[in-house]
Amino acid sequence: MKRSIILAAIMALTMSANAQWFDFSTNNGRFDLGLQLGPTGIGTEFTQFGWGLSADIYGAHLDFLSAGPMYKYDNHVDVGPMAMVPDSTVTCINLGYQIPVLPWLRIMPIIGHCHTTHGYTDFSTVNVEVNDNYSAQMYHDYVKQGPAHHYLNYGGGIVVQPCKWVSIYGVYTTCAIYGGVSVSFSAFYEGD
Repeated sequence: MKRSIILAAIMALTMSANAQWFDFSTNNGRFDLGLQLGPTGIGTEFTQFGWGLSADIYGAHLDFLSAGPMYKYDNHVDVGPMAMVPDSTVTCINLGYQIPVLPWLRIMPIIGHCHTTHGYTDFSTVNVEVNDNYSAQMYHDYVKQGPAHHYLNYGGGIVVQPCKWVSIYGVYTTCAIYGGVSVSFSAFYEGD
């Protein structure tokens, strides 16, 4: 029994010496950009599936997640009593810091803001947006009604870096659950 405890202690010391736990110098020069998606507006009356962008600069994490209005690009047109369809928008902006636990694993405490609006998509209006390549896209007006609702958004995330160029992350906050993939642009400029 004593041998197994001593052996386990020696292995733990050896592993911790090689692991470089909580080495904040790994955040120096880090610059990552990523795409993310997941449900947003959780805990509010307007939950939607959204997408957004993230940036990690020297360990500081900033992300943006947005959804809606859901029916804005619907190709349905109606001038009758069903012309006004209830709709909403949700936007989350978060700020955090990546704490390097191991060289390939980081955790992030996050705090931010969630903003929701409620209104109607007006199917009696039709707008056409023409792109540079002359392709057209039809959309309807979104009419916001009432005041916007604001929520404190806080939680945490975990980042796994399987290789030095790519990170995969998941975030759980009071108003959103989302995941994403980011590319480390600073890894392309390293000499090794």
